[in-house]
Amino acid sequence: MALTVQSILDNVNSYIGDTSTDRITAAERLQYITEATVWLQEELQNDLQIATYALNYYDNVHTYKVTTSIASLLEGADLRRSEEDQTQTFAHKSSKELAEEIGQNFTESSWAIERRDNNSYLVVNHQSKYSPLTIAGFDAIDSGGGTWALDATNGDGLNLTVDTNEKKQGSGSLNFDISVAQTANNKVILKNTTLTALDLSDYEDLGAFVFWVYLPTVTYFSSITLYWGTTSSAYWSATVTTDASGSSFSGGWNRVAVKWEDATKTSAPDAASITYAQLDINYTASQGDDTDFRFDDLTLIRPEKLTFSYLSWYVGETSTADATKLVAFAATTNVPYFSGQYDQYKYPVAHKAASLVFQSMRLSNEMQFELGEALRTLGNVKTIHPSSKSVETKSFKVRGINFNRRRN
Repeated sequence: MALTVQSILDNVNSYIGDTSTDRITAAERLQYITEATVWLQEELQNDLQIATYALNYYDNVHTYKVTTSIASLLEGADLRRSEEDQTQTFAHKSSKELAEEIGQNFTESSWAIERRDNNSYLVVNHQSKYSPLTIAGFDAIDSGGGTWALDATNGDGLNLTVDTNEKKQGSGSLNFDISVAQTANNKVILKNTTLTALDLSDYEDLGAFVFWVYLPTVTYFSSITLYWGTTSSAYWSATVTTDASGSSFSGGWNRVAVKWEDATKTSAPDAASITYAQLDINYTASQGDDTDFRFDDLTLIRPEKLTFSYLSWYVGETSTADATKLVAFAATTNVPYFSGQYDQYKYPVAHKAASLVFQSMRLSNEMQFELGEALRTLGNVKTIHPSSKSVETKSFKVRGINFNRRRN
């Protein structure tokens, strides 16, 4: 039977010698038990707090926004490959050091947590077992076979050229301008109807098309749509409104990932014979004429599945039957996070909560006694489950010399 908050409350009431709610309300007791549980988590940071997140890692896509998917992320603990591929350990680095190593093309498998702009990101540097398949490098108009062209009948693009100065890889990118008076469709269309046939059947519903787009401004930008298929009437299509990391698009270069599994199929395209591709930049009717949009490096990548372990700061859940995660206890039927794993943690939590009760009542001696009991009982159990907090490692490298470069 699951340990509930009621069991902790029974101890609290015993320690303070009072079950009435005339001075300390039921809601305040729940508040103090919540605070005491948070204190326990901060002190221990052990396996009982660990949760896991399945990450689809795309080779060379390093940053993954996890603000929503890992809402309870306190600290990272570990990153692992699937069981049959666990031949190496991922090093935990600071986000600053990892950014430098990614920039210098180091291949050491490593990870970091980066927090910025009120968001959390998992940053990964790893040479995946699945290498990217280049669809078009966009170093030339005929990149990938066939010819890339702007559709001036249905879109606003014009002046398609190869830009050898501003690019993300290879010798160039495809550069173009927009003239909004050209159509009323509020988009640019770049397409190739005669690609050299590609057999992408191994990637169907698994891979993601990853590419770069340069946006001079994003004020009226709305999305990017990718089409791929056998013909212009038999294809898959998908639209994205964020970059590959899950963040909003910004002015300049943006990495984009379009997942095959998110696509809509039109007619009966054949994944074993892909000869058609189209990229649309979509915007609102407020968009004006602009110059120097760019596409570069269209690839298809199959994800490698990694498991990220992290310390969660959820204090518990509503009940075992309705396991809604909680950041604060709201009922005595709620279940603390350690229930069923190590119920004895209720004793330091109850003593800590009792000390908070006495503190609120300005009873200093009683508060100090209960705090001492909380620390004593915590010390008794602290060594049973060692801390799982991952410590950042530091690589000592001679700047400018790279002995372990990623091969292109």
